[in-house]
Amino acid sequence: MKKHLHSFSLLILALTFIYSEASATTQIVTIANSQFTPGNFTINLGDTILFTWINGSHTTASTTIPGGAASWNQSMNSSATSFIYVPTVLGVYNYHCTIHTSMVGQFTVAACVPPDYSNAIALNISACDSPLLMDATNAIATNYQWIFNNNQIAGATNATYLAANPGSYSTIVSNSCGSDTTPTNGLTFIAGPTIVIEASNDTICVGQTVILIGTGGLTYTWSPNVDPINFNGDTAKATPTTSFEAILIGTSFSGCSNSDSINITVLSIPMADFSFTQNGNSVVTINTSSGATIYDWDFGDGFTTNNATPSHTYADAGVFTIQLIATNAEGCTDTFEMVVDLTSGISDSEIEQSISLSFNDATNKINLSSNGKINSASVKLYDISGRTINVTTDQISFNTISISTQNLSGGIYFVEVVSAENRFIQKVFVQ
Repeated sequence: MKKHLHSFSLLILALTFIYSEASATTQIVTIANSQFTPGNFTINLGDTILFTWINGSHTTASTTIPGGAASWNQSMNSSATSFIYVPTVLGVYNYHCTIHTSMVGQFTVAACVPPDYSNAIALNISACDSPLLMDATNAIATNYQWIFNNNQIAGATNATYLAANPGSYSTIVSNSCGSDTTPTNGLTFIAGPTIVIEASNDTICVGQTVILIGTGGLTYTWSPNVDPINFNGDTAKATPTTSFEAILIGTSFSGCSNSDSINITVLSIPMADFSFTQNGNSVVTINTSSGATIYDWDFGDGFTTNNATPSHTYADAGVFTIQLIATNAEGCTDTFEMVVDLTSGISDSEIEQSISLSFNDATNKINLSSNGKINSASVKLYDISGRTINVTTDQISFNTISISTQNLSGGIYFVEVVSAENRFIQKVFVQ
């Protein structure tokens, strides 16, 4: 069995505020190949723009700029390779090259705002299993430094951190305008439940049912959640035709989950089949089974054998059911039966006229009525070749039985009723 661990990731929502000053930054704009790079960007008020010449003969000259801002017009060539501009007014600045008028650029000067978590609240986080993805993402932050138990975590400089140990976590969050520190958030882990699947048998034959029972959880989810599994809470039943893997996810009272799985092996079954020839009270079987290695015969009069193709002579006349159970190397079985009539054969005659038969096409039923007690267990139906047909019988009253023909193909069938006192056989045509 293999385990599947399931954890819940919680988001760090609580942060506190500590402010400190930070130096302004410099944005470099290169001039080369008739292009300003970058052509559009945003800086904070107090930052510096450094125009740097690479090749060609160009200028950088302001066009449309905010009111009160200083305009500029600077040649950029091999003799003048750099120019510094420090904006003093918020707003959008447009500029171009006066030599190549299609060469344009733009930048935006915004108010410099440091991260601010003054309204944040510290959390005590309980997570299922581990690790837990902690997230301190801030829209205006550019840098992060995670802290565990008051010590900086080396290399933990992303907005998120995968925390594998319980303890106290916080994050220093900063941009060019200042920094802020999140509150200290306490992290604890809750162990997931131990989920176990117990199977009635992990190896079955086609047609057999396996029962699966889960333990260790409060609620359960089985998969596959369609056939071949039918489930109710901690118990599932399956009558599969092919091997499959059953997976159970169990959730504890705390909301933590865990899972278990089990592989159910489904073995193929043989096909039991035979015919026979009859000479007087003797029958010779013709075994046409496939996929079997063992054959168990019961000739209905107490005689049994495991010969592959036996013959048998009955001591008395009568109607007997020959049963063959075919078994393959894996121990899976199939059963086939045929009736041999050593009296007058299967015919329209009956031994005593104590039972009457009728077929109701509207209700798809064969009705049997007797002047005495009749038991549905004594009723059998055969097709024209003598093969036993499995049907549903209903005991209407002590002397009336109905046989459903809902799933029968149209044709000739034989109804047999055997009791200690008599035997009734009659042909019926099902439309």
